[in-house]
Amino acid sequence: MATFRKPNMSKINSQLNKIKSTSRQFERDANRAISELKNVERKAKAYQNKLRSSAIPALTTMPSLYLGYSINDGKVNSLLYNDTYDKEYDVFISHASEDKDEVARPLAEALRHNGLSVWYDEFELKIGDSLRRKIDKGIAKSNFGIIVISRDFISKGWTNYELDGLITRAVNGEQIMLPIWHNITKQEVINYSPSLADKMARSTTDFTVEEIAEEIADLIRERKDI
Repeated sequence: MATFRKPNMSKINSQLNKIKSTSRQFERDANRAISELKNVERKAKAYQNKLRSSAIPALTTMPSLYLGYSINDGKVNSLLYNDTYDKEYDVFISHASEDKDEVARPLAEALRHNGLSVWYDEFELKIGDSLRRKIDKGIAKSNFGIIVISRDFISKGWTNYELDGLITRAVNGEQIMLPIWHNITKQEVINYSPSLADKMARSTTDFTVEEIAEEIADLIRERKDI
């Protein structure tokens, strides 16, 4: 008859404790490595932002898109820094539907998160609305016009209709236009509109949507505070 040998519980418990100790040490090392990586990432991002800010002028120095004035010139200055900040919306976002997921929607949500009132079609348009009338109202009631310029944008009728309205208001000194380039080259913008290509813009190649939203929000908050 086979005999049953009682397990050495002391030895088993010792081995389990060693495994637990090794596991805890591994977890501590992993957390330390993650913390160091996050610290490196923060430093790298801060350095990247420093390089960008030193190389790219701030939006507060952006000229009015079609007037060619700087913010310090009288006509644009009166728009940005007078006491008649009475528009219904801070910004109007003009974009092609193909750019909604990557740019327009996250930009609109980020601007809202920064406390701005935003005219964006998914926020404003309801079933039965007149598309032309709602767009015209959004353009007329907004202080800034953001245009997401892409290959899809320049090929669509409605986006060109919106751009025409935004240009008209910019020419009249009633609005400031903020162009954002997305998946498009400068030569393509030149071929579409040389005046657009000649103006300062932000590109999703160089900046995240969140960074662009924060800079726009800072500009508008500066205007409201003055």
